[in-house]
Amino acid sequence: MTVALQPQLAAHLERHARKLYAIACGFGRQRDADDILQTLYTRWWRRMMEEPDWSPPESNVELWVCVRRVVMDVAAKERRDRARDGREATEAWGEEGIHRSASPEDSLYAFERLRWIMSRLPPPLRQALKATLAAGRNDDEAVAKELGLTHAAFTARLFRARRAAEELASYYEILSRDEANVMAELRYSGKSRVQIAHDLGMMVDELTRISERALEQLQKKRRVAS
Repeated sequence: MTVALQPQLAAHLERHARKLYAIACGFGRQRDADDILQTLYTRWWRRMMEEPDWSPPESNVELWVCVRRVVMDVAAKERRDRARDGREATEAWGEEGIHRSASPEDSLYAFERLRWIMSRLPPPLRQALKATLAAGRNDDEAVAKELGLTHAAFTARLFRARRAAEELASYYEILSRDEANVMAELRYSGKSRVQIAHDLGMMVDELTRISERALEQLQKKRRVAS
């Protein structure tokens, strides 16, 4: 984040950055979670300027509601922008929008998806995401130094991590769980097909059939989306 925060907000960010980022990702906003948090804390900063006695929320429920409100506003702006570009205002919002109503069941689904994605990212990519989050999302250069990387190398790794997370999200959304697990292993585990088949308790031929079926579904979904 680039906004200069007063001490109370800075301390709040340090306590809750990881949780807030996870909530934003749970709403499908992996690509712009940084901007979501930036907007959220900017709003809180302005409110504290107007109401000096007001303090930002601390409970999980309140934090979830606040992030949801920002995500809804951002998604609504994106919808208006698409309408100005000549698209229908009712067009599907896609992977970066909110697909479901914000019920407890939907929230649980979103967090289960996030945990699945994080558990299947290669360790260096997962480390990059976690490290930058733990630093408060505001000092990538310091995080790079902590990890023993140049700023450029860390930025490149973080970019790959976010792209990988988006791809894994598409597996989770489109495929059956068995198919998603197979595709995640083939794409990011670094293991051979024989190793993957052994670890998953199946024959190599079965692994191949599942992966081919999954690829067909992914390609069909991309054609529809285009």
